Amino acid sequence: MNPLTAISEPTASLGQAPTIPRNAPKFRTEADVASGQSFATGIDWEAIEAHVARLQRQLAHAVEQHHRPAIRHYKWLLRHSYHAKLLAIRMVTQENAGRKTPGVDGRTYTTPDERDLLLQEVDLQRRPLPVRRVFIPKKNGKLRPLGIPSISDRVAQALHKFAMEPEWDVQFEPNSYGFRPNRSAWDAIEQLFKLLAPRRAPQWVIEGDIKGFFDNVQHHLLLARLAPEDRTYIRRILEAPIMDPRRGKQANTRGTPQGGLISPLLANIALHGMETDLCEVARVQGWTSRRGAGIHVVRYADDFIISCQTQELAEQLIPEVAQWLQIYAGVELSHEKTHITHIADGFDFLGFNLRKYHGKLLIKPAKASKLAFLRKVQELLDANRTVRTETLMHLVNPLLRGWASYYRTVVSKQTFAYCDHRLYQMLWRWAKRRHPRKNAHWIKQKYFTQRGQRQWVFTSGLQDLFRMADVRIIRHVKVQGRRSPYRPTDAAYFERRRHQLLAKRWTVFQQRVAAKTQGRCALCTRPIAEPANPGQSNRESGIRFHLMIPATLGGQATLANMFVTHRWCQQQYHRRYGHHHMPGDPARFLTSGETILDGHVVRAESSPTHH
Repeated sequence: MNPLTAISEPTASLGQAPTIPRNAPKFRTEADVASGQSFATGIDWEAIEAHVARLQRQLAHAVEQHHRPAIRHYKWLLRHSYHAKLLAIRMVTQENAGRKTPGVDGRTYTTPDERDLLLQEVDLQRRPLPVRRVFIPKKNGKLRPLGIPSISDRVAQALHKFAMEPEWDVQFEPNSYGFRPNRSAWDAIEQLFKLLAPRRAPQWVIEGDIKGFFDNVQHHLLLARLAPEDRTYIRRILEAPIMDPRRGKQANTRGTPQGGLISPLLANIALHGMETDLCEVARVQGWTSRRGAGIHVVRYADDFIISCQTQELAEQLIPEVAQWLQIYAGVELSHEKTHITHIADGFDFLGFNLRKYHGKLLIKPAKASKLAFLRKVQELLDANRTVRTETLMHLVNPLLRGWASYYRTVVSKQTFAYCDHRLYQMLWRWAKRRHPRKNAHWIKQKYFTQRGQRQWVFTSGLQDLFRMADVRIIRHVKVQGRRSPYRPTDAAYFERRRHQLLAKRWTVFQQRVAAKTQGRCALCTRPIAEPANPGQSNRESGIRFHLMIPATLGGQATLANMFVTHRWCQQQYHRRYGHHHMPGDPARFLTSGETILDGHVVRAESSPTHH
């Protein structure tokens, strides 16, 4: 038995119910015992992740066997495990995009010592602090309220998510794609393509819109769906007061704050069952010849599309959808924003436009998304009129890569070329504003260069502007609907899928670097995971291509000197050895023609000649 695991892996015969050790009460007192690992001294993340993943797989197995004592036991372990706490703190303070955003207590935990202190402060029994309300602009110009919990409360939410997500993920409907592990917007779009592309496919869709779902979901309806061992914890999270900057402290009687780690999971739980119930209603009413024929719901969190064979069926379904939302979630369907659309007219979903042209379905970037992207780039240029060109490149290129990465799976070549042309125009105006007295020839010589047949390449001298038209269009392979990464029998499927997705996402050079360690982190040996958000760059997602001999010591971005790592592993490495560390046996990271001289890498021909 693995020393990190209380209960062995599920047996090969998955029909057997998991067993609870006779000394379960004794083991429960051991679940939270510190293992001697800390953020300050270093953590064996491979063992930590393996332990937590094992408990989650065992929980999912118990759920599918309907073994309630085992379910409660594994949930307790996941909430109180020392290793789960370490992983939750890493998720909140190192991985999460809002890791530097404090709650009402104003505290962030950015150093190893502070994270070790946080490890002692996490207490699932205390009531959460009030959530800090902030407002962010929406696409329509209005403001969206976000509720920001404190860092310690976010860690507690991460622990609850560890304990609840495996239970629900193996039960969720196959066409629910938002905020679920190993699923993305790409999968939702591919499912719509699969449904709508065939010649005899449904021709009508309902574009559903819920009025302020996250702000209005009814607490009692959501809590009624949860297991008894989860309700007390989730009730405290839902009822945490709101600290509004204008109105002060307010009671929270409905909604789940956007900004909490567990809110997306709760949203999926609240809307679970919509497709199954609507298909059954259509069958009972006699609207379809067989159960659910022609009716499919593709949902991404609170955004959903319903396909229908006829316009009449779509009109009949809308009141049923509104009634279902009111009964099971306590929210309203926005009749003003809910539309019935023919596929020949096209519709937008998750930033994509889906439309049939002469019977052929094409998926492209939505016009609104394209214009919003160009507007964002223009605002970035306007806000940085005087920065150095190198600095501008570091600001603009990640934005271009992220947007192109999100749309690289659909018909985007023409859109990418258009955006490249608009970017050239923006950058030309940016350069002209910087040098109003210089002529066009001088500006071209300073900011633009020739690369092959292309004569107008914006450059800083060290780095060129990212060209979106060069991005390869790669068709995304949709995740199989009923699969779950928590189900033990699906583990091999998701491991193969992880390698396939990374191979498509990375450049040939990056693939060769990752192949050196079989797609695993060179420092902790754990797999490099595919980012949850397809639009994320490697840097945003926590993936690093790391120079073992740093550039400050002459190291080059060559295949020999490059390794793929997790961001947190790289940070731990730098804390231990510094940013200017020459690794042991540095010759193994050199290419032919390089040598070590006075602690720096030099080309062999540039070293002094000895007589």
